Amino acid sequence: MTIQELELIRFRNYEKESLAFGEGINILYGQNAQGKTNILEALYISSTGKSHRTNNYNDLIQRGQTGFEIKLSARLKDRENSIIIRYSHEKRKSAEINGIQRDKLSDILGTLNMILFSPETLDVVKGSPAMRRKFLDILLCQTNRKYLHLLKRYNSLVKNKSIALKKGKSEKKYEEIIPIWNEHISVYGGKIVYLRNNAINILNKYMKKEINKITNSTEDSDLVYKTFCETLEGKDEKYYEDQLLNSLNEGMQKEMNISQCIYGPHRDDFEILLNGMNSRQYCSQGQQRTLALSLILAELFYVEEIKGEKPVLLLDDVLSELDLKRQEYLLKGLSNVQTIITTTDEIPFISQDQRIVKKFYIESGKVMPKVEKKNNLE
Repeated sequence: MTIQELELIRFRNYEKESLAFGEGINILYGQNAQGKTNILEALYISSTGKSHRTNNYNDLIQRGQTGFEIKLSARLKDRENSIIIRYSHEKRKSAEINGIQRDKLSDILGTLNMILFSPETLDVVKGSPAMRRKFLDILLCQTNRKYLHLLKRYNSLVKNKSIALKKGKSEKKYEEIIPIWNEHISVYGGKIVYLRNNAINILNKYMKKEINKITNSTEDSDLVYKTFCETLEGKDEKYYEDQLLNSLNEGMQKEMNISQCIYGPHRDDFEILLNGMNSRQYCSQGQQRTLALSLILAELFYVEEIKGEKPVLLLDDVLSELDLKRQEYLLKGLSNVQTIITTTDEIPFISQDQRIVKKFYIESGKVMPKVEKKNNLE
């Protein structure tokens, strides 16, 4: 996959700007607070329908305006693709995919695949279970339309059951319908766990290879999915559904007492282990960065395996988070991957990479492109 052109209209600090990206490495450079990350944010929204910085689309509108547009063209498997996202106070959100109007912004998921690596990605390694669930859900939603449907339906069921649990304390009739909620939740929840566990197994395969390469085989990693049942390997969807239903029914009184849904994939997590030790508790900051780097590279290989084409990689000011060795390892691993990098420096790295590097100087919401051969940058 290759992004060809991005146009921003009244988006963040951009009045109207367009960028024609190169197929290799694209560097967005300039001082802080000039709009570099805003470009990556627009690209990420074009891929996922969501911003990685805010849940409020009003934050994305240029000051003094009432709405914005993002227009993106890309080549995917020798096909031209276009996405237009519009938002205004009056008409709210809308999307257009290859000229066809879509009512839901989530419909764009899976059309174009982009992976974002930012300083916040470290939170997947060292942060809360919610961060890791979000990471896994976004990856699966981009690569599996079935998963998006399952997740929406499951979240709706859990929400409605939560209401029933709260009302059950005062209205006896709700106690009678909780088992019905449990049956439906177990069907969707079991399928979600099955797909998540399969994804973790594939990611683990690639991540272990990357960790071994980065550390010269001195360290080893593992991803371990943690859910409501202990035995995960070699099981089908029905097994997970049955196990979840048992947990829900056995814990029904406990859930009633605290008025919360406490069993199911909305409470799951996956551990990131280094040499058998949990990275959140026992790893240094440098080791956590190595794990985050290897996880992002594993994500690239995962998308390529599932979708049959490499995604685009968005690097938001992460080179400053990595030492020179890890910078070089990351960039050497990105051959044939279109990469868009934000940095405050014009030349953020030096390597033997001979690909075309296209540079854009960003200042106050204005873009000025410049193209050079990598071996001429020095």
